[in-house]
Amino acid sequence: MSAAIAVPDGALFDAGWLAALAEEVPRSRALDHARPLVAAAIARTDVAGAAALARIDALVAGDALDAIPSLLAAETDELPAAAAVAERSIHELMSRVAYKRRELMPLFPPLIERVAAVHEGMIRACGAARWRLMAARARLRPGRPSSPIQGGGTRYVKGDSFDARAAESLPAIDRTRADRILKRLGEAPVPEELDLRPFDGGGDLWTIRAGGANRFVLRVERDRRGPFYMVEDVGPQAP
Repeated sequence: MSAAIAVPDGALFDAGWLAALAEEVPRSRALDHARPLVAAAIARTDVAGAAALARIDALVAGDALDAIPSLLAAETDELPAAAAVAERSIHELMSRVAYKRRELMPLFPPLIERVAAVHEGMIRACGAARWRLMAARARLRPGRPSSPIQGGGTRYVKGDSFDARAAESLPAIDRTRADRILKRLGEAPVPEELDLRPFDGGGDLWTIRAGGANRFVLRVERDRRGPFYMVEDVGPQAP
């Protein structure tokens, strides 16, 4: 699974870490037996999350542009699904174990909260990394005009890699909506609702809304008539 670029074994939490909770122990020892097991599961989740974040940081530092599709898949599909599976497995274990030993119930909510927080942090990190790598890709693999420059006021043109990048980032219905919105970039002035603004403060890249949570990546180019926007990329905006 593509989340393995950051989480090699595909999971930030393993219900097997808590398997010993199901062991039969005297009721007088149940809480002392369970407390360190749950604490260890929380610690192992934190360690797995920290290691995954370090790997994501390395992808950005290394300009791993080919990781963009995998980061998107992890962010939008795989990590949310893994978080749901982890929560469900904890609830199932809680219902089995705490059914007999209700004194163990208070141990589970902190575990559920921590596992959810680690997954959510990973989702945000994947989005931020993907967004930064999209900027790096626009700079390191700049496109060439794929058609005559358009726009009666503000000038723009899609780069020759744009359609392929859009197809990897957005479903067809979102691409259609984005194309309709993009036509408004050619107006003068650019409509305020497009929210045209610098991408990351560098001045060479800009971004506008593309519908929903999506945004375009625009690179400033120049020809003999002056500056225009090269539309390089589109995808969900980083959280």
